[in-house]
Amino acid sequence: MNTDSGKRIPKAARGVAVGAIALLAVHMFFTGVYNTPYTDLKYQVLPGTAADQYVRPYLVQDYKIFAPDPVDTDRQLWVRAWVETPGGERTRSEWVNASAVELAEPYRRTLRKQLSVVGAERLMASYRALSEEQQQVASKNHLDGDELYGLRDALVAVDDSNSAEVRAFIRATNYTASYATQVAHAMWGDAGDVQAVQVRAVYDPVIRWADRHDPDAERPPAKYTDLGWVPALEWPGQDREAFARSFRSWADKAGVEAGLEPAGSGEEVQGE
Repeated sequence: MNTDSGKRIPKAARGVAVGAIALLAVHMFFTGVYNTPYTDLKYQVLPGTAADQYVRPYLVQDYKIFAPDPVDTDRQLWVRAWVETPGGERTRSEWVNASAVELAEPYRRTLRKQLSVVGAERLMASYRALSEEQQQVASKNHLDGDELYGLRDALVAVDDSNSAEVRAFIRATNYTASYATQVAHAMWGDAGDVQAVQVRAVYDPVIRWADRHDPDAERPPAKYTDLGWVPALEWPGQDREAFARSFRSWADKAGVEAGLEPAGSGEEVQGE
């Protein structure tokens, strides 16, 4: 007697199963690479940049808090701006820790991934993937034009062997510079026109888990990106007024009142 159990699985079903297994394998591989705690291994041996692009922002779960070598670094995004006053003078703002401001709102500490922290992670990861010569180029001012073409072209000119890494860095810089522009308008827009912004991803280590019981343990020194000034970036769909209302309310809670330096210091923003 014939039974259904004796029938072969259709080719279409087998193809779907193979495709699903392949996608699952890719997902598990990139997730493993993303959670690798060793930066040199992640970005020099494994495809760390590709894993970051795959996982963020929708698949981030921060499982590294449970890893054998837990995350031991505070991620922060620092911002400052050049502002041209109505009288034509250019002044430079003080640095603002945008992550500390954003985290001043209690619900943002638990219910979502902070925009500034995501930006700092992307910027630091892509910055580390650049060559040493490219990092030196990125430390200079790139103010030609309204976007980041000057910076991109300068990075490629000094080393064209890592185009994927350059694209990742430009995307991260675009993200953080756009965020910084909104911060600048919120904090200093009333003083004049925002001409340029500077961002800095800061990794501030805490005492390592293995040394937590050592009374003499000291926090390692902070690491940060060394980047120059770029044009203020603002894109369709960004709501400057809504962002300013939220960010200023967080700044008030954080007690942040960043001012502007005396007129005349703005000369440093010119050229390289």
